[in-house]
Amino acid sequence: MDHDRTFPGNSASNNAGYDDGGGADGGCGGAGATAAERSRAVFDAGLESFTGSLVLQGVEILDQDQAGVVLTRLDQLGRWVQAQQAKVLHRIEDIFRDEMFFASGKPEPGLAFSLAAEEAATILGIPTGTAAMRMNEAGSLCGTHAATLAKLESGALSYGHVQTVLDQSQSIPAGELPGFEAELLGVAVAGQTGSQFRVKARRLRENKYPETMQKRQRTAFEKRRVVLDPDCDGMSWLSALLPSEKAQAVFIQLTKAARGERSAGDPRMVDQLRADILEDLLLDRDDRDTSGGSSCGGKGAGGRKTGGKTRGRTNRSKARTEILVLINAETLFGADEQPAELHGYGPISPETARRMAREAAKWTPVERDPVTEEILRVGRRRKIPAGLQRWLRARDGTCRFPGCRSNAVISEIDHTRPWAQGGKTDHDNLEHLCRRHHMFKTEGFWKACQPEAGIIEWTSPGGRTYRTEPHLQMVTSPAVPLAADAPLPVVPLPVKVPPPAEVDDLPDSDADPPPF
Repeated sequence: MDHDRTFPGNSASNNAGYDDGGGADGGCGGAGATAAERSRAVFDAGLESFTGSLVLQGVEILDQDQAGVVLTRLDQLGRWVQAQQAKVLHRIEDIFRDEMFFASGKPEPGLAFSLAAEEAATILGIPTGTAAMRMNEAGSLCGTHAATLAKLESGALSYGHVQTVLDQSQSIPAGELPGFEAELLGVAVAGQTGSQFRVKARRLRENKYPETMQKRQRTAFEKRRVVLDPDCDGMSWLSALLPSEKAQAVFIQLTKAARGERSAGDPRMVDQLRADILEDLLLDRDDRDTSGGSSCGGKGAGGRKTGGKTRGRTNRSKARTEILVLINAETLFGADEQPAELHGYGPISPETARRMAREAAKWTPVERDPVTEEILRVGRRRKIPAGLQRWLRARDGTCRFPGCRSNAVISEIDHTRPWAQGGKTDHDNLEHLCRRHHMFKTEGFWKACQPEAGIIEWTSPGGRTYRTEPHLQMVTSPAVPLAADAPLPVVPLPVKVPPPAEVDDLPDSDADPPPF
């Protein structure tokens, strides 16, 4: 059941954060106005003056020197803006911290930080992890690193340099931090690139505080992870953050194996072989197709089966994985060439989808009654049938919270209107939410409704509204009578390649900051 959590500042006007203490009547708020109302009036008046536009005229007549001067000043202006954003981000965290204390009667800094970062992420249109990082940096700049903030605000330091100062200041004793910050700022000379400054700053820190290295390495080790980032043209990046010596060892082993295959006559490039061997090892393939599902590759991709001959194969049991591909029946059987959808990625070529269908250990058509929409609606039954789950996973693709990219496979199906409050188990009252955002909705911090099937409208603790669209829309059949012996129409077809996976082994695309 969702709870209703009320915050002092969760109206659209959002008065939170302003002093509402007593004071004389009058002022800009009029007779009888409270201090909060007067403060709000001053703030609104300030917003009116915080409008307008900047126009850069005559760019086409600038000479080389003038263009350089203008570019420098624009860069300084951008740095000033970043400093102001840091101040506002820190203020947002303070507001949520105060509101959480007001609502619960006890300090909840971790939850307040998470909610504040989520609010900032949706305002700025950036991932939650990025917003949390920037809010954490803002806290340092507005606290222990005021001198660094001043340098950023004056335009003397780029934000990349600022991040280096903050990174290298970790684990420095509090009493020595101001002096060390001053030393770092002293070596940040004009014209120095971010990478050049990082080298100098790291060397300064290691020479001055060598004892902090072990602690920092332990902290960094806790952040090890594997990340999946979709790229273009049916490709994705699989990246791993590992201890340096382990990462080096893995890369060297892949390189040795790749060069061994090249020496044996494999025509693939070393980079291609490293990638193919890694894939074979992780998927425990005995056979593989290196053509990428495209006829244009020819034998340039190797055309050679390497899986069963790869040296150093582990004895680890084969991973149980499930891949969902949505493909129309016409495309599957070659009647058209419409793109298919790879769950968690997006459009893929019909040829690739058909190849995956041929290789599938099992595939299941998703059928529905065009009149009763049988798999889409089960009324007051609380349990969600497999067919409806499959459609929802295809429709949503990811967690339906604004900006969240957590895969639907590792998310939970939630009743938009809670089942305990009369909500039905129908496709237009269900959505996927990752555990973190499911908690935010259940506890009443964020509110959600589904005005149309698959359209989720969210209201933030600050009163702002956001709308998320489904990954796929249900295409309804034309309203024409069906013959008594006509087959049911087929909607996107999931293809399972090999058996189902453990959900804990599947990737989460957006790492959540503590405490969730």
